[in-house]
Amino acid sequence: MSLEIRGFVPADLEELKRITNESFGTVSLDRMIETRFGILNGHDWSWRKARQIDDDVAAHRDGIFVAEEDGRILGYITTTLDRAVGKARIPNMAVSAAARGKGIGRRLLEHALDYFKREGMAYALIETMEGNEAGRHLYPSCGFSEIGRQIQYAMKL
Repeated sequence: MSLEIRGFVPADLEELKRITNESFGTVSLDRMIETRFGILNGHDWSWRKARQIDDDVAAHRDGIFVAEEDGRILGYITTTLDRAVGKARIPNMAVSAAARGKGIGRRLLEHALDYFKREGMAYALIETMEGNEAGRHLYPSCGFSEIGRQIQYAMKL
């Protein structure tokens, strides 16, 4: 069977969270904060990162796409649309460790870009951490241009 990109259904949620935590372990801002300050407010970085998927579902469920093969979820991409300014954004994208290097991330990204075009968006944004080598290679190869860098600061209260 071949790879299928389909829309999100609620039964996907826990697997998307699992893939998220598997994928973002070394490139998560939440993980970096925890490394510096320890576990905060009784929840570890993976709990905080997985909650972002809940937020993505609440913000734009129809813009979440899942890569599946033989009934197994291999990756996903989440999107948001700001129709007033024509801005499309990709908050999260992840591919399971066992499926990396097979073009699934590229397929998901291209699917999202096609979706943005169909929805009449003028431009798309995606961001990554400096240490995310996969993202720093993939995004420019799909047509994205670096437009700026942001420095994250945190302090324990």
